[in-house]
Amino acid sequence: MLNKLIDIARHIRRSERFKNSISTPGRISLHAQQRLNRGYFAIEIRAHSGFFSVMQMVLFILMYCEERRLTPLISARGGIYGDAEGKVDWFSTFFDTVDTSQRPGASMRLRTSVVHDLGGLGFRRRYEPRLELKRSSALFHAHYQPAAPIRAEVEAIRARLGIGAATLGVHFRGTDKKLEAHTIGWEDFCSLIDRTLAEQPQLTNLFVSSDEQAFLDFFVKRAFAVPVSVAPARLLSTGDTPVHFSGHPGLAIGREALVASLLLASCGYLVKTPSYLSAWSKIFSPSLPVRLAVPPLQSAFWFPDSEIWIEQQRRHEEGESAAARVRDRRTA
Repeated sequence: MLNKLIDIARHIRRSERFKNSISTPGRISLHAQQRLNRGYFAIEIRAHSGFFSVMQMVLFILMYCEERRLTPLISARGGIYGDAEGKVDWFSTFFDTVDTSQRPGASMRLRTSVVHDLGGLGFRRRYEPRLELKRSSALFHAHYQPAAPIRAEVEAIRARLGIGAATLGVHFRGTDKKLEAHTIGWEDFCSLIDRTLAEQPQLTNLFVSSDEQAFLDFFVKRAFAVPVSVAPARLLSTGDTPVHFSGHPGLAIGREALVASLLLASCGYLVKTPSYLSAWSKIFSPSLPVRLAVPPLQSAFWFPDSEIWIEQQRRHEEGESAAARVRDRRTA
């Protein structure tokens, strides 16, 4: 009973209506301050949420700046992934700015606003319905790319594990994701992997990433038709506690999350459960074919997984209609 009440409280705390209502005064002050920057939108993110939840905030900021013809100046300090004093800009540690020509001069006085979650910006309601995978990918890559050391690490792992066009990437998110997505049993999920391998004979190896060590142990022991390699993550979740709340060093878990997403983006096909981490693999690589094992819950039907699921259902319905037409012709 207590666990159920805790889950309900978490659900309320995570709801956008709740976040939006308590953030209204600060949001008004933020936008008033930013209007004084004359063409720049300087935001410092100090969020206690997952790495790719912060990346969603970045994406919304970029959409707003594109709409208002502003130059984004985004940093991220403290929170889960930074140091306690907030001295390290961990966003700039992980991502390079593509075009530095529009950076402000040293003499320009900028006002930087601090936000702690999406409610502090007020952008989700405005931009979530307008998000599209290809457009979001192009927008992000127009401003940022993974930092050179991250790219080098990903390439080294790809070469060592043989990850590429013939690889079926697999991502299974466990722990607290039950609050935001339908669940699927381990064996049912593995059966979906079997079916995908049968349908996609060009895939000759598996690469699996997960935040649950128990699932990884189960997965590597199961008999698949092709060899399996495991993401080289050392920092995993503790019981039902998500990895980013498990007390690991912030910069280390942020780096592992980004590297895992980029490795999945390097595969030839991806099968996944709902998760921002693997959904962002589709933003990093928009041509990546993705199969979502189960949908997010309606209360958490958020981009990118929302669009991935809708597109998947549309393709399924089109396939069913085509099969029905073939049957009708055969029986005519």
